[in-house]
Amino acid sequence: MNESKETQKKWVPVVAGYIQEKGHLLVTRRFPQDARGGLWEFPGGKVKPGERPAQALARELYEELGIKVEVGEKLVQVEHDYGDVAIRLHLLSARIVAGRPRPLGCAELRWVPSEEMETLELAPADRKLVQLLRGAGKLPPGDS
Repeated sequence: MNESKETQKKWVPVVAGYIQEKGHLLVTRRFPQDARGGLWEFPGGKVKPGERPAQALARELYEELGIKVEVGEKLVQVEHDYGDVAIRLHLLSARIVAGRPRPLGCAELRWVPSEEMETLELAPADRKLVQLLRGAGKLPPGDS
């Protein structure tokens, strides 16, 4: 019996940071030449073999934004198949303990009021995260 393509798919573990300051969330924009170029996302990246998600997030945020963070709890997880890669994205809370975010590994960064997250051109997996957060009451409901 042949396994379907779906059961053979390798899901890549990816982490992202939910960093909030004064009601604003930190998001980054992908470089135009990258896969899903120009889209906004929670900052993070791939988990390397042998790494725990919290370790991966701390490493990625240091590499991409030059900040040191204290990683907290896992908030939500989504799976998304982009066609070229299928990801299992874990969103972890994080708090900056040293440094100021700078766009070292991304095109730009922005602090966005939580009620404006849905107005950004988000990567599809990150859009799912925002919907789950909103549904779970982990994002303020916005003024509209």
